[in-house]
Amino acid sequence: MPSETLPPAPEMFSRWGAFQTWWGRTNKEQVQIAEARLLSRLQFFSFKGVASTDASNSSTRARVGLVPLSGKNRQINTLIIHQNSNPSAVDTSEAAVESKDQQTDDQGRTPIAQTRLDIKTATDDESMISPPAPGERAIVVCHGYGAGLAFFFRNYLSLSQIPDSKIYAIDWLGMGGSSRPAFHFKHTSKTSIKDVVRDSENFFIEGLEEWRQIQQIEKMVLVGHSLGGYLSTAYALKYPERVEKLILVSPVGIPENPEAQKAPLPEPPKENDSTGSSHPTRPPSPQTNTPSPPPPSSWVRKLAMGAWERNITPQSIMRFTGPFGPSLVAAYTSRRFAHLEDDEQKDLNNYIYHISSKSGSGEYALATILAPGAYARWPLMDRLKDLTMPTAFLYGESDWMDYRAAEKARRSMTVPTVLMRIPNAGHHLYLDNPPAFDKAVLQVITRPWDQRK
Repeated sequence: MPSETLPPAPEMFSRWGAFQTWWGRTNKEQVQIAEARLLSRLQFFSFKGVASTDASNSSTRARVGLVPLSGKNRQINTLIIHQNSNPSAVDTSEAAVESKDQQTDDQGRTPIAQTRLDIKTATDDESMISPPAPGERAIVVCHGYGAGLAFFFRNYLSLSQIPDSKIYAIDWLGMGGSSRPAFHFKHTSKTSIKDVVRDSENFFIEGLEEWRQIQQIEKMVLVGHSLGGYLSTAYALKYPERVEKLILVSPVGIPENPEAQKAPLPEPPKENDSTGSSHPTRPPSPQTNTPSPPPPSSWVRKLAMGAWERNITPQSIMRFTGPFGPSLVAAYTSRRFAHLEDDEQKDLNNYIYHISSKSGSGEYALATILAPGAYARWPLMDRLKDLTMPTAFLYGESDWMDYRAAEKARRSMTVPTVLMRIPNAGHHLYLDNPPAFDKAVLQVITRPWDQRK
C-alpha cells in the first residue's frame, strides 16, 4: 500500500464526505488506509534536521501490520521502527547541509521521503516479527481508550533517534487496528470487584505478553497513555521481570474514590453487539483536555449512570447513529485537535471514525475497570507501591488527569520515580506538544536515575 496511492480522506463537515466515510466502514481495508495516511507522514521527517537523498538510502525503516497470536481472531496490530544504527545513510557533511535543496520545516519535515515505510496487511507475514538486536533496547508504546497507535504519528521519528533502541507500538487487542475477539465477563452476587477487574485486565495484558514472546523481547521500556498507562501498570505488576522502565503518560485510575469501588458492575455486552444504544451521545473518546464540566442535573447524572451500567460505550453510540456518526467524530476532532494542521486533523478524524466503527470488543472493558466518573474500581494508588522498576509520570500542564494523585502515590513507592509536566499540553500531551514530550521521554529513558525526584 504505497503512500502515494492512498486516497485522500473525505472532508470533515461535508454531508457527502460524512456519507462516504460511513459507507466505507464496510470495507475492511479502511482502517489500514486511515492509519497509513497518518503514518505516511513519518517518511518525511529528517534525521536530526538533515535530509537524506531519498528513502531508499535511509537507515530508518518502518513497517506496520498484524502479528497473529494463538486462538481464534487474535491479532495485534504492530508498528516497528528501526534505525539500523547506520548514520552513513544520511549525508551530514557541511557541503551537503549547505547545498541540499530539500529544506526542512519547523517540525523537521522534508518534501522528499526520508524513511522506508512498509504497510503490511497479511497476518502471516514473518517480517512483522522483529526481535531487538543484541544490546538494543525495546521501547513499546501503548495507546489509550478510543485511540490507536497512529495517534503518535508526530512522535515516532524523534523517539526512534534514541540510541541503540527499536520502537514498537501496538494496538491493544480488541482496539484500534487489532482484531476484535469477543470480550466476555461474568459476575454474580458472590463475585468480587477485583476478580472482574483482574479478568478484564488480563484480556489485554495476556495479549501483550504473548506478543512480547513472539517478538522475543526479553525486557522493554513500556510507555502507556491514559487507559494504556493503567494497563501497562497492570502488566508491570504481573510481569515485572519484563519491564526495564515504566513511563505512564497521563494514566487513568490512580486516585481513590470509595464510591467508585462500590459502584455496581456493568451488564455484560451482548454477543456480536455492533449497534450500541439510543442514549444521548458525546464524541467517541472520553479523553479531552478541557476542564471538568459543572455537576450535571440529577436526571442527566442518572442517565449517564444508567448508560455506564449498561456498558453503552461512546463507540456503540456512534455506530448506532449510522451516517451521522462521522459528523459526531468531526465535532470532537475539530474541537479537541484544533491545533493540528488541517490535513492532519482531517486524517486523524477519519482514523478515529474507522477504528471506532469496527465491531465492539475491548471497548467494553472500560466500564469493568472504571466506575462512572473515570475512577478505577481497583485504584492504582495502593498498587503502585508494588512496582519494582523505575517509573516516570508525565502529565500535560492543562491535563484533566490530576497529577497530584501521582505525587501522592510516589510517597509510598520504593523504586526511583520522576514526575514531569509538559507545558502547553493537555491530556494528549504527545500530540499537543510533541517536542517537549519527546524530550521528556528521551531524558527518562537515557539518563540514569540516582535519586527519587
